[in-house]
Amino acid sequence: MKKIAILLRQSPFTGNQLQETIDIGLAYAAFDQSVSLIFTEQAVLACCESTEPARAGFADFLKQFGAFELYEIAETVVCADALALQGLAEHQLRAGVESRSAAEIAALLPTFDIVISI
Repeated sequence: MKKIAILLRQSPFTGNQLQETIDIGLAYAAFDQSVSLIFTEQAVLACCESTEPARAGFADFLKQFGAFELYEIAETVVCADALALQGLAEHQLRAGVESRSAAEIAALLPTFDIVISI
């Protein structure tokens, strides 16, 4: 089994790229790969409870978060530094999302067999 990290960087409000990237992670997980989703930069907005994509006219990608457990996504991580840059706090995160500093994420990346950055 390969360990795969997928770095998500794009805002959930700039098109379907974030949703499609999550789909890639779910596809890998469906084939018994260990997948970790790591939200950085503006992608951290997708991990907040207050995010409502439908109100902004976007598809509701948040339904995918409900599938993470079903697909056995190994971990869902948000960059604490990027979260702070967006003026958000850890208590605003969705259930099951872990917060780690940029340094911790950088130290974690070499432990993966494959790192996909989109």
